[in-house]
Amino acid sequence: MKALCRLCLIFWMFLILLGPADTEGASLTRIRAGYPSPSATFYPLFAAKEGGVLEKYGFDTEMIYVQGVQLIQVHVSGQLDFSTISAVVYLQASVEGADLIQVASSIDNQLMKLMVHPSISKPADLKGKTIAVTRFGSLTDLLVRPVLKNWGLEPMKDVNLIQIGRMPDMALAVSQKRVEGGVISFPTSLNAEKMGVKTLLDFADSGFDIPATTVVVSRRYAQTHREAVLRFLKAYIEGTRRLLTDRELGIRALRKYGGVSDRDLLAYTYDLFTSRYIKKIPKINPKGVANSLSLIAENNPKAKGRKAEEFMDASFMEELEKTGFIKSVWP
Repeated sequence: MKALCRLCLIFWMFLILLGPADTEGASLTRIRAGYPSPSATFYPLFAAKEGGVLEKYGFDTEMIYVQGVQLIQVHVSGQLDFSTISAVVYLQASVEGADLIQVASSIDNQLMKLMVHPSISKPADLKGKTIAVTRFGSLTDLLVRPVLKNWGLEPMKDVNLIQIGRMPDMALAVSQKRVEGGVISFPTSLNAEKMGVKTLLDFADSGFDIPATTVVVSRRYAQTHREAVLRFLKAYIEGTRRLLTDRELGIRALRKYGGVSDRDLLAYTYDLFTSRYIKKIPKINPKGVANSLSLIAENNPKAKGRKAEEFMDASFMEELEKTGFIKSVWP
């Protein structure tokens, strides 16, 4: 009888030890992941969600679309766990004291073009002319000013800059020569080409890295949820591999989260982004962070003298590389 009771006690203790672990393994961690536009720029996140990879790594993910810089405000208020956003956008907030750091980067350049009326054939032709940006202080404005200076043209002196809020309106204004040029992003640039507008400079080919797609978390979240950040990046990396190797998944993800229904445009966008823009391994680009800070410093003294390392944490990607995870995804 004593032997039987002892056996029952051992079995009961065994169940106690195993029970919570099984429950925890079966449950999913709820997270909120934000993105600022329904654009292929944020393709890796879309693919990780659509392909079920986030669930594979233990997340019940709510996808949150908040337009533009408002995404940063929502994140800083504590309503998001992860954000995918341009480096310049999060850094503008971080130099002002926002608790945000970069942990990964998928696209290291900007998918914008300086597009001009056909009457403009070279940079010198812009002297005395007008270029449109979306808003002063916006990324379009920040990008074009140093380019003009490199061409020996002083912004607002040799070349006038005006604000035209919407990209489609900007493309139309250039085609009608109401302005001679505009800083236009994909996919509006495709429509601009159809209207006869041509590319004078593709920022993706400029050699001046300004990351368009980064993964951002708060410093506090990175410190208190390190294991969750590592799991998220595992899903993000594996989602990127699924995106780059599974065309139908990529097209399906963009149709769902990018709001694009035209099959030809979906196919063109998939081929363009997977062959040219998206990195296989989303390592942080410190030079890109430094370049972004330099751009911001043009208008904000608080960015001057700041170091890229203040606004990034490369230890997560380094750990995934050292442990062999990245090699297991990309042998």
